[in-house]
Amino acid sequence: MTVLLGCRLTVFAAVVTIAARFCPAQNLPSPLAGNTTDAVEKVSLATVSVVEIPSLPVESIAAPVLCLSDGGVLLRLAMPGTGLEDPVSISEDGKTVVRFDRNKINDISRPTIRGLFPKGTDVYVLVMGSTPLGYEMRLRKPNDEVVSEPASKASFFVGRFRRDGTYAGSVPLELPFKPLQFGVFDDGDFLIAGMDPRTSEPRVAVVASNGQLRRLLELKGDVHELEGSPQDGGDRDPTALPRNKPWGGFAESLRDVVFTSQIAGDGSGLLLFRPSSGPMFSISPAGAVRARKLGIQGVYRLFTVKRARDSWIVEYIHDIPGSTAQEFSTYEFDPRSGGLKREYFFPADLGWGLACADGDEFTFIVADEKAGMLKLVKRAPQGRAR
Repeated sequence: MTVLLGCRLTVFAAVVTIAARFCPAQNLPSPLAGNTTDAVEKVSLATVSVVEIPSLPVESIAAPVLCLSDGGVLLRLAMPGTGLEDPVSISEDGKTVVRFDRNKINDISRPTIRGLFPKGTDVYVLVMGSTPLGYEMRLRKPNDEVVSEPASKASFFVGRFRRDGTYAGSVPLELPFKPLQFGVFDDGDFLIAGMDPRTSEPRVAVVASNGQLRRLLELKGDVHELEGSPQDGGDRDPTALPRNKPWGGFAESLRDVVFTSQIAGDGSGLLLFRPSSGPMFSISPAGAVRARKLGIQGVYRLFTVKRARDSWIVEYIHDIPGSTAQEFSTYEFDPRSGGLKREYFFPADLGWGLACADGDEFTFIVADEKAGMLKLVKRAPQGRAR
């Protein structure tokens, strides 16, 4: 499942897409109303710089948009007719665009890139491919002709590209579940999140750098299947979700939430978070899990988290009263306590996604439809704008 970003105000037209309708300003009353945000610092951001990227067209972009260690941006375009394109990186000055071409993956049969994770000077990819089973399978065509083909099964791998787009090889994953997201620890091991295909229940594991399973993890307080109706048992548990649900909004079923979860860097560990109002999970390379509940109240869903020195920059998505649309709100939290530190306000059009945030500057992908190109827009507190 892929989430496609249109603009900052969005309408969810299908399970896998976010289609743009309007783009008003974010300077609206906080949806997380009450005493939670009343006492925190309010910060308005203004444009600091704009960098044009004429080599990339204005198209939908798959979430998430990721930040590279050198300040560049990593993303995937979604083109009409062809779907998701190969990942590309954009340098901070916009002058260098590098494509991580799936056709360079020469050690996996029929590779399809399913996920991205930048680490240091490398870009890692989650790849689905085919593994031969060593025997022939007889198939009958619609015209009753019987043909033989080599039997194969779908398998998953973690591949690695160098920053210049050179492919450096892959390792096969040995997992008892379907992988959907992944991250890379400093020691080269992987955190893999996915689901049991039969039940849609989430599964998480630490996997060695050679692809072998180290340990399955238990995440207490994680999302799970709702038993009975939502009204049963009094107050609704926000982590209890129906396995499947007719489309009515972003990530409303267990399957949707597990498919659209994300993994981000968090110091020496990794952070797993889901588009829900449940906790995030800090996970160490040894597999120690700590549930992290952010100090905010209200009806919201996590959309993205960026680690910025001594803060988490967190984007939430929430309903707009009286509308089928949803919009973003952005806050800063203390990683040690989970306490709310700042609330950010932006100009009208924030583009297709928050890519980088260091606590002082925020880099967004913005579409200039008149010029037919993408732009990297940096914003900072108004006193620093020029």
